[in-house]
Amino acid sequence: MRKAIAATLALAIVAAISAPPKSFADSVPTQTLRNVAGIVSHHDRRVVQVGTAFFVAVPSGAFPGRSFVYLVTARHNLLDDQGNGRSGLFLTLEDAKTAAMREEPLPVESKWVFDPHNEKADVAAIPFTAEGASIAPIPLSSLLGTDDPLMRPETGAQIYYLTAATVGATQPRFEALARFGHVSVPVPAETAVNGAGLQELSLLDGGGTPGFSSGAPVFVSAGLRFALWGILEANSALTSDPVFAGLAGVLPAKYVAETVRAMAEIQDKALRGTAKTPD
Repeated sequence: MRKAIAATLALAIVAAISAPPKSFADSVPTQTLRNVAGIVSHHDRRVVQVGTAFFVAVPSGAFPGRSFVYLVTARHNLLDDQGNGRSGLFLTLEDAKTAAMREEPLPVESKWVFDPHNEKADVAAIPFTAEGASIAPIPLSSLLGTDDPLMRPETGAQIYYLTAATVGATQPRFEALARFGHVSVPVPAETAVNGAGLQELSLLDGGGTPGFSSGAPVFVSAGLRFALWGILEANSALTSDPVFAGLAGVLPAKYVAETVRAMAEIQDKALRGTAKTPD
């Protein structure tokens, strides 16, 4: 599998380098609406919602001012009920020119990269270039900074999470749906996730009509600032307990950061090698 991962990264080296995004320093939380995408499959001529994914940008050390862009989701979204890699998955995106919804095929689970420190963590990422799609990746700096109080929300702190939807019957268009809630359990604890096993999860309250979707990015915000708190886990076994009804798990953002940073280091190393020219 490591050879497959290396091959995937090598093929994506040039494509995954993107022009630097607009400054995120002056962004408002609505900027995050352009980093989410839907994961769907097709069954009996129907589109079936599987989960959510989002984009993260990691600065390149080899080419300052540019970034690698990665697609991130909950790993169990890529698996079937038997735990095998699921085929026939597509990503729903907004077309930059027409604003219409379009689909891009997703690689099978064996092509994705997992957390290098904990391969059982329910996170998967892959270099993904969405040509002509309207996206705004989350900057790596918004996943890190554990010394920042914003990254350590207390019980009751407001959060929001994003899911992707298709609106319209004859002319479908892409919409990012923002849902709001509050932090219920800020400190992660070992919790079972259907299809992913034991995970270290925090918990959020999604309100009366949560509409949870695994893989959705969860943000904490303060004024004009925002930071990725983690990945939504819709299938937490703990939430079947009446005491935790209406809650959902959140896999901490550190697992996302570890995964995308590891890929960026490999791609930067390869780029530095290809940049060498004979005398």
